Amino acid sequence: MRSPCIAFVSSLLCACGAAGYQGPIGSSLNTPLDPPKPEAVPSKPSVPDDVVERAAQPFHAKREADGQELDQRQFFDELARFDVICLGEAHDSPRDHYAELLITQSLADRARFSGRALGVGFEMFQEPYSSILQLYGAGRMNDAALRKRTQFDQRWGFPYAYYQPILAFGRSRGLPLKALNAPRELTHAVAGKGLAGLTPKERRQLPELDLDNSAHRAAFDRMMADHPRSDGMSMDNFYAAQVVWDETMANNAADWLADRAPSRQLLVLAGSAHCRKDAVPARIARREPFRITNVRLSGANASDSEGFAYTVTFDGG
Repeated sequence: MRSPCIAFVSSLLCACGAAGYQGPIGSSLNTPLDPPKPEAVPSKPSVPDDVVERAAQPFHAKREADGQELDQRQFFDELARFDVICLGEAHDSPRDHYAELLITQSLADRARFSGRALGVGFEMFQEPYSSILQLYGAGRMNDAALRKRTQFDQRWGFPYAYYQPILAFGRSRGLPLKALNAPRELTHAVAGKGLAGLTPKERRQLPELDLDNSAHRAAFDRMMADHPRSDGMSMDNFYAAQVVWDETMANNAADWLADRAPSRQLLVLAGSAHCRKDAVPARIARREPFRITNVRLSGANASDSEGFAYTVTFDGG
C-alpha cells in the first residue's frame, strides 16, 4: 500500500529545478487552460466493480478533543454541525471508501431535513473539468463519459470503482459535485522548475499561497525522508507543488461555500495527508471563518478478523 505522500509524489513530474519562491503570486484559477494532450492509460490495480459494497462494515468514531467514543448516529449528528468536513482516505482502502459513502448518505439525509445544501468536493477531479463533473451530477452523462471527458484514468492513480458509488449517490440526490484539485500540468510545472520558473500563463493559475507553515513543512519533510530522490531533485519545489495542490483545493472549497452562504455544507474527499488539520482545513480557514473538522479514516490498517471494530477519528472542531 502506498503512503499518501508516495501517492502524491508519484503523480508529479520528477524534474530538476532549484529556483525558490519570490514574492506574491496569487491570481484567479478561472483562467482557461489549453486542452491537455491525451496520454497512455497507466496500469491500475484490478478491483471488482462492487469493491466498496464488499467492504461494508459498521464503524464508530473517536473525538480527539476529549477522547469520547461515538456510535454512528452520534458521529453523523456531530458532523452535521460543521460547514466543511475533510475526509482523509487511504486511496486504496475499500473500507475508507465505504465509510465515505455512508457518511455522505447520512449527511445528505440530515441536510434534506434541515434544508441545508450539501456538496461533495473531490481531490480526484481537477478544476478544469469542474463543468463536466457538474453535467454528470445533473444526470446529463454516464460514468463512461465522465471518465473519458475528465481523463480520470490518465489523471488519477486509483480505480474508478472506488469512487463510483459516491458519485452515483450524489447524482441520484442532486448533490452538487465539485472538482477541487489543481490541474496536473500546473503541479508538474511547479515540481519541475519551481514557482519562480513558471510562465506568466502558469502563474495566473495559482491561488494565494502560504509556504511558511512550519508544521506543514515539517510533516512533508518527514513523509519524504525515505522517498528515493533523483539527482537535482528539489524538495523545495516538491513542497511548493504540494502547497499548490492543497491551496487550490482550499480555494475552490472556500469559493463554493461562500457562494452558497449561509445554509450549506461541503464534504471534501482527499488523501489523508491533505486532510491534516494544517493542510487543506487550515488553508480553507485562512480564507473564511468556516467551521471545519477533519476526519481520519483508518481502513488502511483495518484487520479482517471477525468482530473488528472499524474506527475513525476526528478533531471535533
